[in-house]
Amino acid sequence: MVLSSSVFYRDNEIMQEIFFQVSKYSNSEIIITDDNFNIIFHNTKYIEDNKQYNLYDILNNFMNKNIKDNIESFKNSDKNHIFLKLIFCENGVLHNIPVDLHICKIRNKKNKLIGFSVIIQDITQEVKNKIQKETFVDIISHDLKNPMRANIQILELILKNRFGKVENNLKVVLDELLNSCKFMNYMADNLLIKYKNEFDLYELQKQEYSIVNLIKDRCNKLMNFLDRKKQSVELVVNGDLPKVNIDVDEMAKVISNLIINASEQSVENSKIVIQIENQKGNINVSFIDYGYPQKSEILNGIFEEYITITNKFRKVGFGLELYNCRKIIEAHNGRISAKNESNTGNIITFSLPLAG
Repeated sequence: MVLSSSVFYRDNEIMQEIFFQVSKYSNSEIIITDDNFNIIFHNTKYIEDNKQYNLYDILNNFMNKNIKDNIESFKNSDKNHIFLKLIFCENGVLHNIPVDLHICKIRNKKNKLIGFSVIIQDITQEVKNKIQKETFVDIISHDLKNPMRANIQILELILKNRFGKVENNLKVVLDELLNSCKFMNYMADNLLIKYKNEFDLYELQKQEYSIVNLIKDRCNKLMNFLDRKKQSVELVVNGDLPKVNIDVDEMAKVISNLIINASEQSVENSKIVIQIENQKGNINVSFIDYGYPQKSEILNGIFEEYITITNKFRKVGFGLELYNCRKIIEAHNGRISAKNESNTGNIITFSLPLAG
């Protein structure tokens, strides 16, 4: 460690000792300077022990053309903190070591600027982790989903007799194969939503759209799925419904997830009711199943990660669907909740603000 003859925190020796002990074991470079950026103290992570520096001498080792201008502007501003991302190099040789640079102003009891605290943190592992996460998302988005979409389209064409008539016994097999591909695609969608949220890669592409038309489209897409339990969907629209400002693709996933959830909760030969109404500046959409009412304490937690109320399905991926619904709805500044009804089953309702 290096400490100048100046005593830092002269009126608080305990704080000074705590600071030194923390910096001794830190993996980051911790620097204290005076108000002209002359270094008083540092813990020798990036700075040689036998030299005295001004902070700008240290920052010459980092790739950032505007760094001095940024810091001088910060020094003369009302801001108390600045944060920069830099690349470390030494003697003109680029080491490709990404670092975070944090600079905070230090003031005395009279609020006079007396110095700066500087932290230089190596974020190489953080950057590597981010690249790995983005690669994982790309694998799900392209390498996994594209072949599944192709398989679904081909199977649908075969089942429509586009390549010749399909025998009934073969049709049964192809139907099962098609449903399996759709289920895999559905699971991949939910994994993708979950990890995009987790890795901060989630961006909505909003447009004004009819929620009624979107629900009708999703019901048509899921007809084969509902036919397996001989279920039907009744759409109840109450009042005039303006368009909502939504990301159509993401909200389509919400609606599909909630229809599938209602189907799994309901018995065979039952009806799923989707009720839509305009209420107090919001569009409310309720999915009502005719299954077994769940206990309130169970319903209170169903929008958490890896929670499912579909006990008979123990497949990897279940437990993300309703969690993803909540994340997407909240990203649209909406709300989602669940309750039970003794005369029906369970009701999941989401609310979205009207467009404009």
